[in-house]
Amino acid sequence: MERTDSGTVWGNVWHELEGQYFPHHGWNDLIVPYVTALAHGVYEVAYGRRAEVDFFDGPCSVEMLPAAPRIQIELKGSSSFISGEIEYDDLVSDVASAGKRLLDACQQRGWILDKDVRQLELILGKLPQVLP
Repeated sequence: MERTDSGTVWGNVWHELEGQYFPHHGWNDLIVPYVTALAHGVYEVAYGRRAEVDFFDGPCSVEMLPAAPRIQIELKGSSSFISGEIEYDDLVSDVASAGKRLLDACQQRGWILDKDVRQLELILGKLPQVLP
């Protein structure tokens, strides 16, 4: 991870679904805002709403559609499309775990008080409350 002079944190972030990487293995993006948006999306699908989360770098997005007890995931890029399903509990666990590791890495670097990092911490605190 790297932090710009303006406080923006860049890092590697991608998804693996159905044995495929999206957008690709090693994708680099605005990692803290992206994981925060992804956690917000999980929160939305917990309440039966569709959520679409855009990557910040490039025309790529993740769409989550509730289909209890599973979640339909669609990974969309300019030249790629991957679709699959995941158990709701597994999705929450994966996003919460990734978010926690990200928070720990930011804390180790002294970035825990950054606005974006605080937003991530807040939404991650809400995820356990939405478990069915």
